[in-house]
Amino acid sequence: MKIYCLIVLLFVLTLGDSFSQEDICIGKKYKMYSGYLQEEREYQVYLPVSYNENGDVSQKYPVIYLIDGESFFHSLTAIHQSFTKGRMSRMPECVIVGIVSTDRTRDLTPTMSAYRRDGTVQEGDKEMGGESDVFADFLTKELRHIIDSAFLTSGKNILFGHSYGGLFVLNIFLKQTETFDTYIAVDPSLWWDNARLAKEAIDIVKTKQFSDKTLYIGVAGMARPDNKYIHLDVMNNFLNETLPVGEENGLKYYSKIFPDENHGSIPIPAMIDAFKQIYIGHDKIGK
Repeated sequence: MKIYCLIVLLFVLTLGDSFSQEDICIGKKYKMYSGYLQEEREYQVYLPVSYNENGDVSQKYPVIYLIDGESFFHSLTAIHQSFTKGRMSRMPECVIVGIVSTDRTRDLTPTMSAYRRDGTVQEGDKEMGGESDVFADFLTKELRHIIDSAFLTSGKNILFGHSYGGLFVLNIFLKQTETFDTYIAVDPSLWWDNARLAKEAIDIVKTKQFSDKTLYIGVAGMARPDNKYIHLDVMNNFLNETLPVGEENGLKYYSKIFPDENHGSIPIPAMIDAFKQIYIGHDKIGK
C-alpha cells in the first residue's frame, strides 16, 4: 500500500511539472502623488505585444487615456487587442493608461450643480462637483508627462470616458480641443447642470476650428417610459442640431445610438463601434 501511494504521489508530481505555469499579465499598476489634486492617484498601464517584442526604440505608440480604469481597463485592452491582430488589423497598437477614479462627481463635472437628471432641483438638494478643470490639469500636465517620459509614445493622444467620464471628454473637446487628438464619449451625462454644457456648445462649434480632431459619441437609446430624465432629448439635440454646425469648421465626428443598450450596458458595444468607425472608416461622417 505504501509503495502504491508513493507511485501515485510521484505520478502526480510528474504530471504537475508537465504543465508549466505562467501568469497572464495585461498591465501594471502605478501610483503617483498629484500636486493639482493634492492626493495620491492610481493608474494602470497596458503595453502592446510588439512593445517588448522587437526592441525597436524608434517605434512610437499613441496613448489611450481611459477614465474609470478600474471599470473598463480589462475590456478596453481586450477589444484593442482584437483590433490590432491578424489580417484585418486596422487600428494602430496603443499604450493604454487607465486612471482609477476616486471622486467622480468632483473630478469629471465641469460646473457645480444641484440639478437632478430630470432637470429639477428639490428642497434640500446641494450643489456638488465642478472641478474637472483641476482633473484636466492633473491628466495633461502631470500624468501625461510621466507617461511620455517612461514609455515610447508618439505624441498622439486619445481620451475615452463613459457617463460623467463622457461629459468630461466632451467638455475637454469643446474647451481645450488642442489637448487630445481623438475623443471618445460614451453616453455622456450632458444632462448635468440642466444641460449647461450642451447649451454652451452651439456657440463654441460655430466659432472654433476643429481641424485634425476626431470625436465619437455613443448613446444608449433603450426607452425608459418610467422616468422623466432629460438625457435622451439633450443628446438627440446635441447630435442632430449642434454638431452639424461645426462641420464647416472642420469638426469630424462619428456617432451611433444603441436602441437595445442602457446606460450600464453600452460601454463595450460602444468601444467596438468607436474603433470600427474611427479606424476602419464609414462613408458618412456623423451617422
